Order: sequence, then structure tokens, then C-alpha cells
Amino acid sequence: MKRACAKKAFEWIRDNMAIGLGGGEAVAFLIEELAKSKKRVTAVSPSGDTLELCKKSGIPTVPLSCAGSLELAFDGCDTLDRKLNALKSRGGIHTREKLVAAMAKEYILLADESKLTESLTFCVPVAVEALRPAKTFVTKQLEAMGAAVYLRKGSGKAGCVRSDDGNDLLDAVFPEKTDPEELSGRLDGIAGIVGHSLFCKIADGAIVAKADGTVEVIRRERRGTRRQGR
Repeated sequence: MKRACAKKAFEWIRDNMAIGLGGGEAVAFLIEELAKSKKRVTAVSPSGDTLELCKKSGIPTVPLSCAGSLELAFDGCDTLDRKLNALKSRGGIHTREKLVAAMAKEYILLADESKLTESLTFCVPVAVEALRPAKTFVTKQLEAMGAAVYLRKGSGKAGCVRSDDGNDLLDAVFPEKTDPEELSGRLDGIAGIVGHSLFCKIADGAIVAKADGTVEVIRRERRGTRRQGR
């Protein structure tokens, strides 16, 4: 199903495009499709693994710090709903992923049908990237909102996991039936939070592959203004 997502995404890419590529297996399959084709693209990515795969596949890349705008960006997700709200928690690079999303004229999520629900369920924690001096304050704020908060730990690594920008990563477990838009707004208002993995009104579309071999494309209604978000 992830390969089917990649094949559909590949159809949208035109020659000489600047594109964003996030993380995950579907994106890896998309890179494979690009490497086999003669399409000339330049890629920007928030993921070190994706950049390395692009390099091995002969796809030119531009550092995120040097990118300004992109035609398209594709990214995986942990779960999403039909309003295109999504959680992108496991990779811990959500802040940079939102930067890529803001650069892109269209930001498209890739998923298989097991990740799609009618309304977003918080079946995975919300990853919160916090400034290191703000860790205790942010933790208390999240707990006051009803979350169970854990400092992210890595296997084979002493101490907590930090983002690529050196900030602490917290995993906040909220009740599964939390309102995503309300929660996103509240998180955005907490001082010390650099970014969080709840993507509300950010994705422009999604490519969802199904077990029967079909692919569904979900599009956000255009309202004349480009969405932005943390």
C-alpha cells in the first residue's frame, strides 16, 4: 500500500520541480520511483535519513536552511482524519516538517487506509519539542491540560532524546477523543514550546492507499489563502 501511495505521488511531480520529502517508508518508495525515472528534481528534507537516501539515489538536495519555496511536499504520518488533521509524532522532526509544509504550495500526506479515521483519534502521543530551560514549565502546563507527560527516551542512549536542534522532546498522552483544533491552539499558546506534532489545517491533501489496490485522494477545500501552522 505504501508503494501504491508513492506511485500516485510520483504522478504529480513534474520535471525541474523543487519538492519537499519528509520521512517514512512511503517517501522512501517515492525516492525509488524518482531514481528510476528521468525526472529532474531538487529535494529539500527535514529528515537526515531521507537526505542520505536522496544522495545515494542521485537526487540533488538543498539544505533546509537555504530553501525558500517548494512546489510540492510529501510526508508520512502516524494517523490522520478526513479533515486532514494528522499526528506526526514518532520521528521527532515535526517542527522542521512544519517548516517544509509552510514552504510548499501543496503539502500532501501519504498513508495507508489503516491510518485514516473519520475523526482524529489520539492513539499516539503528541510529541512536544520544548526549549531545554522550559522543560519543567511545559510539562506542568501539559499535565494541567490532562495529559500524561513522559520525557522521550532512546534505546541504547543515556538520558533523554533531543531534537536535531537540541531541544527536549516530550510525549504527551491525551484522551483519544480530544478536539484536535482546540488542542493545537492551546499548545501553540504555551511559552517554551518550539513545536508539536499535531498538524491541524496544514495538509492540503492526502493520498491514501487501500488493501484492495485502489488509491483515494483527499483534498482540502481551497479558501484563497495559504494555510500556515506550527
